[in-house]
Amino acid sequence: MGFDFDTVDLRLLVNIVETRSLTRGAERSCMSAPAASARIKKMEDGLRTRLFYRTTQGLVPTSAGHTAQRHAEAILRQVGDLIDDLNEQAKGMTGSVRLLANTLSISELVPPALEVFLLKFPGVNIDLQEMSSDDIARTLKQGLADVGILAMDASEPGLAVQPYREERLVVIAPSAHPLAGAGSLRFAQIRDCDYVGLKESAAMQAFVTRAAAREGFSMKRRIQANDFESLCNLVQSGVGVAIVPESVARRHARHLSLAVLPLRDEWAVRKLVIAARDMQALTPPARALVDVLTESVAAFSA
Repeated sequence: MGFDFDTVDLRLLVNIVETRSLTRGAERSCMSAPAASARIKKMEDGLRTRLFYRTTQGLVPTSAGHTAQRHAEAILRQVGDLIDDLNEQAKGMTGSVRLLANTLSISELVPPALEVFLLKFPGVNIDLQEMSSDDIARTLKQGLADVGILAMDASEPGLAVQPYREERLVVIAPSAHPLAGAGSLRFAQIRDCDYVGLKESAAMQAFVTRAAAREGFSMKRRIQANDFESLCNLVQSGVGVAIVPESVARRHARHLSLAVLPLRDEWAVRKLVIAARDMQALTPPARALVDVLTESVAAFSA
């Protein structure tokens, strides 16, 4: 026998038994009568047995129907108890989580997930700090933070990691800039361009500075911006070019006159991971945060 049905089907079955009517049972289940009829037929086909007799007085459950009703009610009670228990656990959860994140993740990816988490767990506080991926890995290994979001190539042996997101770095330039029509670029192509950077303490700025050093040049930085919004506005005004995550560039390009130019350098595609010293040893609040971060990836990909 097949059991391809869900709690909606079970609730519908109970409602029909209680009302002795397909129409009223469907109304209780907030669906149309044809949709309810199709669901009951699917259950009967899957179970290979009749659940109701169709009479002039309505639907009368068969012996199998009564059995199905009894088990359906028990399952629905268990599901209700599960939801109640989890809700109580969420309301009762207290504590704090120290979360470290690199610039790529802290700017666009993490904030929506943290909003969901803080509303869901009002008794839990988040200590969020921006660091470079290398510093995050070292801090986690020293046991000085609970969870980190960092570039996969910076993770160290002994850390537990799970995939998070992938983000590409791009060059943004004023739409009238000579490079604006290039389509894509090598990092070295902007070595002679005036550059708009982030403040020195920003992990991403340090990453770009190191990349330039590997290429044998220094960025011609004209000004430092405190955040990506200010940076993008400065680029549009013609101050210089900048390097930002693609998600930041695409969002600001909707209302600013910017050229978005993907970098072809291999290091420009950053695979991000969620990391901890030991995922199994995380405190309940930290484990809940990892779950919310993971769920946010699924929602983003849907």
